[in-house]
Amino acid sequence: MNHSREAIVAAARGDKQMDLVIRSVQLINVFTAEIYRADIGIKSDRFAAVARYEAGRPQFWMEGKKEVHADGLYAMPGFIDSHVHIESTMVPPDMFARAVLRHGTTVAVVDPHEIANVMGVEGVKYMVEASRGLPVHILTTIPSCVPAVPGVETAGAEFKAEDISELLSLPNVVGVAEIMDYPGVIHQHPRMAQIVQAGLEKNVLNEGHAPRVTGRQLQAYLAAGVNSDHECRSDDEVLEKLRSGMMVYIRESSVSKFADVAAKAWQTVPHALNIAMCTDDIEPNDMLQNGQMNRVVRRAIEEGIPAPLAIRYATLGGAIRFGLKERGAIAAGRLADLVLVESLETMDVCDVYVGGKQFVSEGELTTDITSSIPPLLKNTVRLPQLSEDDFVIHAPIRQGSVTLTTMEVTSNGTTVQGTVEAEVHEGKVRTLPPDHIFVSVTGRHGQGKKPFVGVLKGAGLKDGAYATTVAHDSHNLVVVGTNAADMLLAARSLEACGGGLCLVRGKEVIAKVELPVAGLMAPEPVEQLAPKVGYFSKKALEMGIAVGRRAPAMALSSLALTVTPHIRITDKGLIDVEQQKLIPLIQSS
Repeated sequence: MNHSREAIVAAARGDKQMDLVIRSVQLINVFTAEIYRADIGIKSDRFAAVARYEAGRPQFWMEGKKEVHADGLYAMPGFIDSHVHIESTMVPPDMFARAVLRHGTTVAVVDPHEIANVMGVEGVKYMVEASRGLPVHILTTIPSCVPAVPGVETAGAEFKAEDISELLSLPNVVGVAEIMDYPGVIHQHPRMAQIVQAGLEKNVLNEGHAPRVTGRQLQAYLAAGVNSDHECRSDDEVLEKLRSGMMVYIRESSVSKFADVAAKAWQTVPHALNIAMCTDDIEPNDMLQNGQMNRVVRRAIEEGIPAPLAIRYATLGGAIRFGLKERGAIAAGRLADLVLVESLETMDVCDVYVGGKQFVSEGELTTDITSSIPPLLKNTVRLPQLSEDDFVIHAPIRQGSVTLTTMEVTSNGTTVQGTVEAEVHEGKVRTLPPDHIFVSVTGRHGQGKKPFVGVLKGAGLKDGAYATTVAHDSHNLVVVGTNAADMLLAARSLEACGGGLCLVRGKEVIAKVELPVAGLMAPEPVEQLAPKVGYFSKKALEMGIAVGRRAPAMALSSLALTVTPHIRITDKGLIDVEQQKLIPLIQSS
């Protein structure tokens, strides 16, 4: 039942009953970073009053039509995920909402640039429409990098400033999504300068992506009008960005886990205000087992940040960043988004209320959640005619050896440039030295071009092939392998099912996850999809796959990401990220 503000105020005065009173909780006050016992009164969709306990009794008594005795439970605001790609959970928005609610997330600021790079405006509009009317309040930022860097890769679409400006008028849009082409912003390349300006003119936020950007370059990025980041990889980087006024998001994802460096920086600046939290990319099996935003909070606490502050960053921090004045705290007048947990150490969620209505009870959903918008099903994997010969390296000599440029995976998952000597037989490199495998990118957006094939070191694959259409950000088909036959079979298997993940060994498919929505998502609940991803990851580990801190199902997802240092691979070749230039595969003698 909807009530007027007058009725809510009357309930706060005590002239009307509350609809719900949650008694004797340990309240996390995110304003003062305190924990104390309290009763919480809810009228309609809002918190009407909070009564702190004094001498073992509430400051004032509230009558409720319904009462919940929550002795020993901790009450905190609903979590706000300040930057997340729904597509990385491998499910559409309604299935995403089902999953994250169980982990206490009630607001998510999403960046649909994965589907945008595959399906363009159609994909963005689908995600916006499919996100409406769900209990999780989903806000959208419009992808700024489609493709991430024009000229060095081919996506399924291209967004210019005028396209982004138009999309900023869609419902529940709050900004321009992570602006990953930071060299373009810093050096004021016309396309990126115009995109940032579009955000400024629309008076929305320009969200950042600036790994290892420091000094004068950082100042230039900020001066351009981009002022957040979730890519800090060291405590020094966190400190510099906080001191420069950037909003820094503490991130723990399936790909990048940096709560430890954020916590180390926090020790130096414990009173910093410009901190929020995000998950960015979490694959479904990881989320089912380890949580979502509650995992980020747990990890921050484990690394030494006091629990009330960690929870502040996950709630009020995001609310302040995105101007959500009615969310982010348990306080009279605010929307009643509430999470109850048993332990601040585990952060396992018991109950979740959104707008005063209970959606999770004892860890389980109380109601089904589905979108009225059907999944956007069409096969987006459009490959050229392929053969085994397309997955070997063709050399300029018939016999002998060549020096090849390599991508080498470091312990933290970034890539650096190296070289390797390889034998040439009949004009082709078919085998490589130990710990080196072939890596290919095939355009799947109808480019009609054969794969570009390079060399990858340090990915761990011992035998067979691994293919994925989840390949940030253009999401072309990436295949790594030790031999051409298995690589070809993996590519063909994903073409047939519309995309996903595939493992092949000995000319046999041993694991596959089908993702028919843009080659990125499957229209099924996370609890059904997660075991498939878990099995895939198990088999990938058995085959030796290990890339930095990434989950096996996302091990290859960033090899083609042309905005993360230092060397990457696309459908056009090897890329020097800093210079945004092609690097020769075969080095001249």
